[in-house]
Amino acid sequence: MLKSLKSDLFGEFLISENIITRENLARLLSVQKAVPEKIGILAAREGLATEEAVLNAFSKYSKIPVYEGDTDNISPELIKIIPEKMARKANVVPVERGKNNELLLACTGSVPKGIMQNFSRIAKTKVSLVLVSDFTLKKMQQAAYAKNYDTSISFKTEKTAEEAPEKIIEVVEKIILRAVTEGASDIHFEPGADEFCVRFRKDGLLFRTQSLPSSYSNKIISRIKVLSDLDIAEKRMPQDGSFVFMPEILDIRIDAVNLRVSILPVVYGEKAVLRILPPHDEAVPLENIGMKDDILKNFKKLLSLPHGIVLVTGPTGSGKSTTLYGSLNVIRNETLNITTLEDPVELTMRGINQTHISGSEKISFASGLRSILRQDPDVIMVGEIRDSDTLQVSLRASITGHLVLSTLHTNDAPSTFGRLLDMGAEPFLTAASVRGILAQRLVRLSCPFCSVEEPVTKEELSMLKLSNINDDFRVKRGKGCLKCRNKGYLGRIGLFELLMVDEKIKQLILKGADSSKISEAGFENGYKTLAMDGIDKVRKGLTTPEEVLRVTMEG
Repeated sequence: MLKSLKSDLFGEFLISENIITRENLARLLSVQKAVPEKIGILAAREGLATEEAVLNAFSKYSKIPVYEGDTDNISPELIKIIPEKMARKANVVPVERGKNNELLLACTGSVPKGIMQNFSRIAKTKVSLVLVSDFTLKKMQQAAYAKNYDTSISFKTEKTAEEAPEKIIEVVEKIILRAVTEGASDIHFEPGADEFCVRFRKDGLLFRTQSLPSSYSNKIISRIKVLSDLDIAEKRMPQDGSFVFMPEILDIRIDAVNLRVSILPVVYGEKAVLRILPPHDEAVPLENIGMKDDILKNFKKLLSLPHGIVLVTGPTGSGKSTTLYGSLNVIRNETLNITTLEDPVELTMRGINQTHISGSEKISFASGLRSILRQDPDVIMVGEIRDSDTLQVSLRASITGHLVLSTLHTNDAPSTFGRLLDMGAEPFLTAASVRGILAQRLVRLSCPFCSVEEPVTKEELSMLKLSNINDDFRVKRGKGCLKCRNKGYLGRIGLFELLMVDEKIKQLILKGADSSKISEAGFENGYKTLAMDGIDKVRKGLTTPEEVLRVTMEG
């Protein structure tokens, strides 16, 4: 994240700014001997300070300003000014033209004066540094430099796959590389009667990206099985695996990419789905997923509680796992024993004990949870509450001195209590243990490259259940361009509603009140619905009314 010149000096500065204590620094210096990282990075990883606080402190310490511009859409022309090899070695990325045509370089810390002079000669102008977090810089490097790689695929013939093994390896590598550079979350390899189709899922939707000759099907699936350490000869049973993508044939430099693999027999062969997972130990910060300041503040309060259960709800694909990993990133520190039960583990995190639960093994969420309770845990994360047994153990764990984080499939926060009671939870246990519920959805962001402002229509206002809106309510809507594949949307952001359980809501739970009564009590305490959060994001030009309606409309 941040790279100071002398870790102990910066550590002393953090103490002077009341961000960490001297005891914290002593512990961090001890950890630093085993883990060669900078004090700023360790302080954030250990949960002793927020990434934002350390970033601002380092800015004050180094006199390098924090960059507040757009880190997602950097001009390709700017990227080309500094050679990739030099930029990567110095750990910088060109981001913007400043005053008097000055070139701003995003960095995570100080850069030697001689290197800055070289950059200035190459750019033929003055260069200056601006600070970003380590997480942001890595994301920028991946997006900026990977786009220049050639991922086009050609074949000797249209009908045969009698190519050298190197050709099959190259095809697989180019498809994975293309998916990573385009920001896809999943790659689908789908055999058909006369073609082998490749589709990517991006921003929640699938689109076709490549059509290969059907004769390539078996060879490509076999290559994926080899990478995933799966049985090549087994073609009648589903198989699951994973691998780390590091190109063997392509002469490129790219950070290691973690992939989870699922193989499924279908009519015309075997289908493979590759899930692109986040890099090791790189949970998306809660500050970056779209939570409003008041929701973020209250949610962090819940995470600081010594015991109780905090639930994140929403349908599959709504970003619940991302929120949970971000939550663990906030909580983790050396003084806590944090243990998870996941199916599967999507992101490995340093300092956290993660257990993989698989249906094929003789361990379930409930039995695994009982075992964890004998491991002296402080915080437990259960990937999903799927059955009554898991629910009962989770609730009892939360009232016996443990903070439990988990997910549940419900439409909104207030209806979660009804779902818990339906699963067999007793009202008094639910009221005593549940501290808060965060419901969420993901909406697509209006493309920043082709969006134009339009007035909102009466029909849209009606569907959003709004009236008496001033004429200044305008919508930013993408027209479609090459950047967004003519979709009008690029990227996603979360919609959130947070229901804090106060004494009044506890009494309603004990009485078995329905979700409407619980909602009314929540409104008195500042609760806002997903739709309300969506409307706020429409007002800010982040998304469109139809996107909000798509994910919040009931029935």
